[in-house]
Amino acid sequence: MILDSHTLFLAGFVSQASFALTLTLLAWSDRRTRGMVWLASACGMQLMATASRPMWQTRDGSHLGDAAGSCLLVLLFFFVYMGLRWFVVRRKLRSIGGPIAVSLAMTIVLAVNPFNVDIGLAVARLTVIVMMINTAHMLYKSRFQSLRRAARVTASLLVFLMVVLVFRLPIDLHVLHVSNSIQNYARAATMVGVTTLLFSFVGLFVAESKRRLHDETRIDSLTGLRNRRAMEEIAMQEVRIAGQTGRPLTMLMMDIDHFKRLNDTWGHSLGDRALRAIGGVLLTVTGADDRVTRMGGEEFAVLLPGHDMLSAARVAERLRATVEGLRLSENDEIASFTVSIGVGMWESGERGWAEMLRRADVALYRAKREGRNRVVMCSSEPDPTLEGVEGRAGWRSSATQRAIQPEIEVEA
Repeated sequence: MILDSHTLFLAGFVSQASFALTLTLLAWSDRRTRGMVWLASACGMQLMATASRPMWQTRDGSHLGDAAGSCLLVLLFFFVYMGLRWFVVRRKLRSIGGPIAVSLAMTIVLAVNPFNVDIGLAVARLTVIVMMINTAHMLYKSRFQSLRRAARVTASLLVFLMVVLVFRLPIDLHVLHVSNSIQNYARAATMVGVTTLLFSFVGLFVAESKRRLHDETRIDSLTGLRNRRAMEEIAMQEVRIAGQTGRPLTMLMMDIDHFKRLNDTWGHSLGDRALRAIGGVLLTVTGADDRVTRMGGEEFAVLLPGHDMLSAARVAERLRATVEGLRLSENDEIASFTVSIGVGMWESGERGWAEMLRRADVALYRAKREGRNRVVMCSSEPDPTLEGVEGRAGWRSSATQRAIQPEIEVEA
């Protein structure tokens, strides 16, 4: 049984109305997902164009309805592009070339449509096809791993819809004459393509919500740093890389000295400010590949891929000295604080990161026992390259642990 054009129109209108309402509710319920606002607006424009089509068709001899429909089609897919771009790019347009091209295409459609409807329709369809190609290419190159599958499904549906539009273009321009049944099949394929594409928009929203939930459960709300759960995942990944490539891997454990006394003396608000300030120092002093974490309370950890014990100790000393120089004002008074840091290194052959963490903890506890505000290194075996490096560099050596005196600068 072949559906007639009126039945297809009704089915398309109902599905578009349902998805317009769904996307609008999703955009309203989660204002942070700004891409849904663009997609909901596009769906609303499609619904408006579908609903107004019979009204325009009653205007005998007027081509204004065709021009308006073609312009809405171009604008609609530009909104789709902007909405999907938010999901996979997350940055503003680098130039205004795209909006200018869309405006130019709509101007051409309005200019030529009174003289030749087919040329106006061809310009609109070709503009849409170019935008669909650019959108599909953008989706296939999504930089978010968690959104990649949903983005590629959306790209595949866009390609399918584009193929249908390319097939329909010569039919709608009366260049290719086919039977009514084939035209109905082409319209049905368009409706199926649009409906599944709208489903993929909902799928992108769900994938983005899952990605955000995953990130939020791994972020410390006070400092904005990663939490211990995130560190466990990252550390296991870095251990696998170190085992495969032989790249050194080192961890710093940092603790604020006398943090309880700081809270009792200056109040918890200053304690929170101190934690945030240390988080800023960690992000500033460490490199782009380093992993900074708040492990809990006043403890922080830094994972240093590619650093051996000596270079990690130098990073730790820069962190210690920078924190020592911090000053926070509270009630017209100046507060300062210090940190103790332990350094532990991953040893070849270890399957996990627990031993590296234990060594860093051992070094941290020794730094606190020896007077705080210092850096201590701990390794499973003595490193002959560090033996006897005392004096200017400020190393104190033993078979398993070495410390940097805080008052002496470590040479980079």
